[in-house]
Amino acid sequence: MIKMKHLMLVAIFISCAMGAQAQKIQVTDKNGMGIALASVTDANGVLIGLTDINGVLPDVKGAKTVSISHVAYKSQRVNVGSLANGRVIMEDNDFTLDELVIKPKPLIYTELYYRFYAYVDDSLRTFVAGIVPYTWDVHKKKSSVKFSDYSVAVFNLKNVSWWKVRSEDLVKGATRTKPGEECLSDGTWKKQLYIDKEPDGENCWKIVNPRETVGRLVRANGLSTITIDGAKAQMYANERNGQDKLLQRRQDKHYEYQYVEVFRINDEGQVGREDYVMSLNHWEHEGSKGHESYIVEAWVTDRGYMTDDEFKQKRKEINALSSTQNMWHMPLNELEAYERQHNIPAISDEARKAIALITRERWTR
Repeated sequence: MIKMKHLMLVAIFISCAMGAQAQKIQVTDKNGMGIALASVTDANGVLIGLTDINGVLPDVKGAKTVSISHVAYKSQRVNVGSLANGRVIMEDNDFTLDELVIKPKPLIYTELYYRFYAYVDDSLRTFVAGIVPYTWDVHKKKSSVKFSDYSVAVFNLKNVSWWKVRSEDLVKGATRTKPGEECLSDGTWKKQLYIDKEPDGENCWKIVNPRETVGRLVRANGLSTITIDGAKAQMYANERNGQDKLLQRRQDKHYEYQYVEVFRINDEGQVGREDYVMSLNHWEHEGSKGHESYIVEAWVTDRGYMTDDEFKQKRKEINALSSTQNMWHMPLNELEAYERQHNIPAISDEARKAIALITRERWTR
């Protein structure tokens, strides 16, 4: 009888242990390649985590249903228990840009649509979205990013000014005016970060430093896609350069930074500033109020060569999209119309729930 009780207790213990095991998922494209930095949220829009460079999220933290989103793919909601080997295959988003006709004008114009998410302890605190017009002066080798022209923002009203400044700072940092491929080929990254590329199959390269693999470069479907674990690359460079205080500060704050960038490959097989398509940036660190995470999604919605006068006119047109009734911001329904017009992946329903909790006006389709 005692033995039977012991057996029952052992069975219950094993059952509980099995139930408590981490549930891993892997997010891949249709060819089986892992998708890095896919956001995984639970049914209430709480951020569970982002996939690593191989597309793996080691634990969904007990969530039965999760929503998965990424700038280059259509969002999905999946039942975790029904997944075969925890694998989720994402469907490409039909995001295209018209061919750019090159004309002898001094400015390369890029119209960028972005979405900024700020989380504290995985809870969404601020959502900001907007249109940023910026240019690259071909002759002066100078860029211009004009946040003051137009931005739509939906705020958590507490600490609103700080969040706004933070969002603009991080969005500006996410604008990829110099392609990663160029940084690899001209030695910029090798000099600054000690990273270079090594062949890893057809049209695929590993991005490595002397210690480890920190990224991947893939050329497929006319696009160049680079995924970088920026924190690993930066902290290795800090170590090599004797930047001990900066390295220690990043380690103490559990600093993380990764990004994905996509550029079009031109007819000559190269990528340039005018070929920027989209990017995804992710930062994390321990802040004064908890564990802070920031995600910036960005898509190019228009591009071209312009004169200074044409750029000024374009800025006026963008600024006219705002509404005096909405404190000089675009109303949310017009924001969504802009997203549909440019075939930008829709925000997941789970993210909408989280956004609705911090907005001053109802988030509707």
